[in-house]
Amino acid sequence: MLFLRKYIEEAIGWTGAAFSLSAFSLNSLNFIGSQSAAYLWMNIIGCFFLILYALNKKAHASWVLNGIWMLMTMIALIKVYMDG
Repeated sequence: MLFLRKYIEEAIGWTGAAFSLSAFSLNSLNFIGSQSAAYLWMNIIGCFFLILYALNKKAHASWVLNGIWMLMTMIALIKVYMDG
């Protein structure tokens, strides 16, 4: 059981990294805009999983950074839906 838990925890971290890196890459290559709902949702999902991973690893700086990043992204997403 402990063996499976370790792999689930790592999968959570890698999932978060994949979402965040994909959002950044798609934006950098001009496939999606930085104010698009797709970009913002990918960042929120990525941050959420990275926060879970960082909390599990007791990596305080990482979860605080991703928490702030996620909060700012949520504010931007609300603006997108209110303006759109």
